[in-house]
Amino acid sequence: MTATTATAKRGLSGEVPASVKRQQTIVGEMPTNTIATLVSLIPGKEQIINIDAKSVTTIGRSRSCDIVLTETDISTVHCELYLIEMNMGNNSRSLINIVDKSRNGTFINGNRLVKKDCILKNGDRVVLGKACSFLFKYTITDANTDFPEDNSVEASSETSPQMKDPEKYDGVFKKVPANASRLNEGGVRKIAKPKTISFFDKYLLGKDLGSGHYATVKQGINKINGQTVAVKIFHPQQNDDQKKNKQFKEETSILMRIHHKNIVNLLDSFIEPISKSQIQKYLVLEMIYDGELFERVVKKTTLRQDETKAIFSQILTGLKYLHQQNIIHRDIKPENILLNITKRTNPEQKQLGPWDENEIDIQVKIADFGLAKFTGEMQFTNTLCGTPSYVAPEVLTKKGYTSKVDMWSAGVILYVCLCGFPPFSDQLGPPSLKEQILQAKYAFYTPYWDNIDDSILHLISNLLVLDANKRYSVDDAINHPWFNDTRQENTVSLEMKRLQITDNKVPKTYSELSCL
Repeated sequence: MTATTATAKRGLSGEVPASVKRQQTIVGEMPTNTIATLVSLIPGKEQIINIDAKSVTTIGRSRSCDIVLTETDISTVHCELYLIEMNMGNNSRSLINIVDKSRNGTFINGNRLVKKDCILKNGDRVVLGKACSFLFKYTITDANTDFPEDNSVEASSETSPQMKDPEKYDGVFKKVPANASRLNEGGVRKIAKPKTISFFDKYLLGKDLGSGHYATVKQGINKINGQTVAVKIFHPQQNDDQKKNKQFKEETSILMRIHHKNIVNLLDSFIEPISKSQIQKYLVLEMIYDGELFERVVKKTTLRQDETKAIFSQILTGLKYLHQQNIIHRDIKPENILLNITKRTNPEQKQLGPWDENEIDIQVKIADFGLAKFTGEMQFTNTLCGTPSYVAPEVLTKKGYTSKVDMWSAGVILYVCLCGFPPFSDQLGPPSLKEQILQAKYAFYTPYWDNIDDSILHLISNLLVLDANKRYSVDDAINHPWFNDTRQENTVSLEMKRLQITDNKVPKTYSELSCL
């Protein structure tokens, strides 16, 4: 039986002297120039093949290959491994790029490489032909070298560091010089270098949770502590703008400092190469288990007034925190309002809010805060029926805008919760949806709004204001009489008008549209 192995070259007339043999399989020993290993997954054929840190490593049946495999379905030159340097933001990483050269195929995690290359990751399963199966693992990473922990940017807890040296303080972080260094035990000075950790070193990906026009979301598990997380994976993009990659890392590092009970925590961010020219961005988020506000509206058609108040109050609390941090969400919509629901487990439990009978409490979590900027040009926000309904007018006109765009979107959410359909839609035209938004043309239609308190209509009317300067701020909304259960005649009109809608313009609710 022919064993799959990485063989040493042999001359035509007997053994090659030991001094010139190329030993590719070394178990229990790691040459200093080894960058990665291939561990055989075939039972009874255990071996570890070391991959040297050289520009090109060839694998195949030919004796001229760096790694020789003797299985019959291995091509003369089956694949080539290229050592490449990838620059991603602040980091440079040495990686292996595999290129297929075979007739019988090179497979990475079950997918055949067809006229394309692939950057190998820790834990990838590499199958060559049908009989050779390996687990790929890097052996040299920045994390393994004799460098200190990542201290290129460290949190400052000292008193008034800006008074000590203003040039080394940016108002949030204490800056460490780029050439920072330290002495090792032997007195040799070593340059401090940030740790580079791959997403796949720290997390395992699980089932799909959802997808959008710019990313997919999967469940993930933290390998270190077992925490279940949500992983947003952006669609691949060209790795042609290092400035943007650096900006992504810097901005996500700011967002990871945001911690609030009504905001989904951003836990980690990564930029991962998938080929020599393409990268993918990963965001690791707090896992929320009980769905979106949008799903609740679809299920119930409309929400009760007390229920809406309890939910909307939490949305405003989260927005206030973001705005205090000078972060504009820019994509507020029911799909980005997530719910953590505490279910009733026995009839004696006391409810903590105006929730459904089987619910004890609901905590609102705003998702995707500050991330709209990573998706490129601001697009219409799509709902279930494909209509863009939540964007503020100043966004459509591409004028400069402030946190007031979030207040417009919040007004649309409040409207939707209480009547089941948005204030702006093609169903209500003419004019067109875009023109309705640009003119702030909407109304409270009877019979949908007949039993809704006038103070709520007053609040919505001060959120859906065309002039952003006259539109309510988050503090204005929080201090509105509706939340204080008071009546101020000079503030809240008791004669908010309802409009009779014509038969040909009766809007369909999100619940009705979901059944089409």
